[in-house]
Amino acid sequence: MFITKVLRRMRKASTKQVIVASAFMVALAGAVGLGLATRQTIKAASFTRDCSHNAIDNQDLNGGCGFADASEFIADVRNNNPSDLQAIYASYGLNSTDYDRFVKEAVPGIAYKDGTIQVDGRVVATDAWSIGRDKKANSWNVDGYWADSAQNVFLGNEIPVMVLFDSKGVMQFAVMNPCGNATTGNKVVPTYACKSLTKSPVEGEKDTYMFTTDAPTSNGATVAKVVYDFGDGTTQTVNDLSPVKHHFAKPGNYDVKVSVTFSLPGNNTQTVEGLKCHTAVTVLAPYYACTQLIASSLNADNTQFRFTVMTKQGNGATLKDADFTLDGGNTTTGVTTKDKDGNIYKEYTFAADGSGHTVVAKVNFNVADGVQSVTCKASVTSTKAPTCTVPGKENLPPNSPQCVEECKPGIPVGDSRCATPVAAQLPNTGAGDVFGLFAGTSAFGAVAHRVFKSRRQRRS
Repeated sequence: MFITKVLRRMRKASTKQVIVASAFMVALAGAVGLGLATRQTIKAASFTRDCSHNAIDNQDLNGGCGFADASEFIADVRNNNPSDLQAIYASYGLNSTDYDRFVKEAVPGIAYKDGTIQVDGRVVATDAWSIGRDKKANSWNVDGYWADSAQNVFLGNEIPVMVLFDSKGVMQFAVMNPCGNATTGNKVVPTYACKSLTKSPVEGEKDTYMFTTDAPTSNGATVAKVVYDFGDGTTQTVNDLSPVKHHFAKPGNYDVKVSVTFSLPGNNTQTVEGLKCHTAVTVLAPYYACTQLIASSLNADNTQFRFTVMTKQGNGATLKDADFTLDGGNTTTGVTTKDKDGNIYKEYTFAADGSGHTVVAKVNFNVADGVQSVTCKASVTSTKAPTCTVPGKENLPPNSPQCVEECKPGIPVGDSRCATPVAAQLPNTGAGDVFGLFAGTSAFGAVAHRVFKSRRQRRS
């Protein structure tokens, strides 16, 4: 319309006016060429609108030919002036159902003379070509319009475009801002996957692992974030594929999995949890036990004993110390004395009285959540020392000089002083002899008595 009006006026114009108008047209053409030869953005003030016949959106609508942003472009398409806009764009991937999404999701990009289309520095198409209304030297007909490669038709190095992507980050539709010409090419399909999740134990750190995710990307896909679910109620989110360290605080079997969110062209994202992005972790419970308390005699008299604690521990449990209690009352805490084999022990000395003694050892272990204890015990009997067996002298040792039998107080048996004099022996007579002896003796006594008495009377 603009050119038609100019031609009509030129018919009525003077020679001077024709010269001025011609100069204006040359300047306009130069401006268009300069605009295409210079890097453009999607802002209306930063590129020159192309209203030439070759432009698909060549009507002066909504502020001029071409479009400054997605909203203006869709307004032109909905007005459908020229009348073939909707059909042209539909054949290149923009249907009427996509209009609202184009306004919200289309992003700016650059179409380059080398045939690449880039968005945010990522190549989304190669070997690009575009359509126009005019036939060029090397163009080919596509549904009544003329297509040609960017290398053949670009006057400059680059032209701003608006690009709509599908949910997979693949270019769905692209159109040039200055002229509204649709462009396409070999669409680059982003590739991305979560291939594996591997674990490796951290040396010196119990139940701690490093997890590494293998998630390769290409063709414009990048890793946006990685979310680790450790299966123990905790998660961790990182924004790259750097290894992640995690400690499992409690025993159990854990299914560790990872999900990767990929950033795709067109502000799209895809979250993937690969079938191989799982790994199992088994955390064993600590074990600890006092298997035996061994009592070992240290002397021949069995009055000195060593009580040695025998233990088993593992999976994070370590031996701390032991508390020894003798006969239920005397306790020694925190014993760490160890023999050459690393076993804790304590020694006791008992009286040689044959009494029994019981030692209880409470063994303490360090575990992840504090200290745990178990007990074991052992009993011994001291040997009773030998004593004097002489009645009344049991308090003396058997080798005491006083530990001997006596015949008389202070005179040991066997002493010469213990000898007993020999008594007169009577004849071995029968009962009659004894009676006769008794009778004779009595008679003799009576006679003697009378003689003695008669003598006495005479003297008187």
